[in-house]
Amino acid sequence: MKKSIWARLFPRRTARTGRALTPSAPQGTAYEIFVGSFADGDGDGLGDLRGVARKADYIASLGVDAVWLTPFYPSPSYHGYDVTDYCAVKPQMGTLRDFDRMVRALHERGVRVIIDLVFNHTSSEHPWFREAVRALAAGENSPYIGYYCFSQSGGERMYEVPGAPGWYYLSEFGYIMPDLNLDSPAVRQELEHVMRFWLARGVDGFRLDAVGYYYGGDTERNTAFLGWLMQTARRIRRDVFVVGEAWTDDGTIDRLYDSGVSSLFRFSMSGGGGFASGALGAEGRALAFRIAQRRSKGTDATFLSNHDMDRITAALPGEHGPRRAAAAAYLFAPGIPFVYYGEELGMTGSGRDENKRLPMLWGERAYTCRAPEWADQEQGLKMGALQQQREDGSMLRMYRRLIAMRRAHREIGGVAPEAVDLGHSAVYALRYGRTAALVNMSGAPACFPWAGRARIDAEGGVLLEGGYMMMAPWAAAIIEDI
Repeated sequence: MKKSIWARLFPRRTARTGRALTPSAPQGTAYEIFVGSFADGDGDGLGDLRGVARKADYIASLGVDAVWLTPFYPSPSYHGYDVTDYCAVKPQMGTLRDFDRMVRALHERGVRVIIDLVFNHTSSEHPWFREAVRALAAGENSPYIGYYCFSQSGGERMYEVPGAPGWYYLSEFGYIMPDLNLDSPAVRQELEHVMRFWLARGVDGFRLDAVGYYYGGDTERNTAFLGWLMQTARRIRRDVFVVGEAWTDDGTIDRLYDSGVSSLFRFSMSGGGGFASGALGAEGRALAFRIAQRRSKGTDATFLSNHDMDRITAALPGEHGPRRAAAAAYLFAPGIPFVYYGEELGMTGSGRDENKRLPMLWGERAYTCRAPEWADQEQGLKMGALQQQREDGSMLRMYRRLIAMRRAHREIGGVAPEAVDLGHSAVYALRYGRTAALVNMSGAPACFPWAGRARIDAEGGVLLEGGYMMMAPWAAAIIEDI
């Protein structure tokens, strides 16, 4: 069988076929894929698991250690966060056999697989909820009534049960996503079954949706449930990696880490007010000190944007330089960086959620998806992955280079760094022992004293001469003392 263009361009060392990689936590960078918009493997215009598998060479060529797949389960919505069957694949996205082939394709290329678990709620069309509603309407008992938070008193985020006057159900995210009763032993048994099911199919970890809403804003109860979930998952696979979404303040994040969760997304550092802030204001030094002063209880998951946020190009429009600086800042920071699909190309999308999930721009007709319904923006980027691979100075080449730099220097991001003041406000400098990560977060050259000799790994112009380090605008470097 003839190899794809990506296989020929980027030959990869392979892992042992059919076996999960260990340890399960990403050792470098992870990649978020919104499955329905990534790659269409069967020609129907919807991204699917076959498409992901057929783009495994491209994914591996980025140098990432893991992929996070957004929900691909049966669901009435395009986004999939209202699940009707936790142990199946949405027919338009493939089959369980397709899933197994995708996992195998990624594992063979040394890429771990993380899947989304939505345990805060189900779809209102889930068989559990439909049976509970039927029983309430008929005045009958059913074990499924205990699966949800039903009440005979209304209130905030309480919705009327169809056909059962005087009954209400709790739903934090709208009437189509009823909250599960996570105190129910039967529900917890179901959730354990779901984790066992997917781990048995070779999954390396989970991304947990909305961990700050398991019990509304009750952080103590949220942490306790997350602790139960972690203990249960680790009984199934000791080294399972779990990253949680908690769109909240840093203090709450710290308390949620008491659960023993592997990682939590650090939302305070995302968007235009986080890692991008240094490039927006040429304040690299301030950004580095902000990062170094943060002593997380766990391993943070860092990112610029995700499927719920405006793409970073909205905050950093125009030339590649500021985006390179922001990318280097988070790729060289402590924790596990997550790249949102298309970020490595410079894709656009803002406003409605559908605009943030526009089709991956491959630059070729094959595998290209149609835009989600209700999207009211077109993709502003014109040069796709195929063209950017051939283009010197493209975003794709730049991202691959930055990821490779981090991968080659495992100490970067692995321990708490020290911020270094180099006497230049635009220079972001974090030191990890004898290794330093530097980023010039301005459009002007930077020059500052640097004692001793060093080995330089750079993206952009960087020169050490006569006791001075000189960095071109927006340049990034990893420096090893020698």
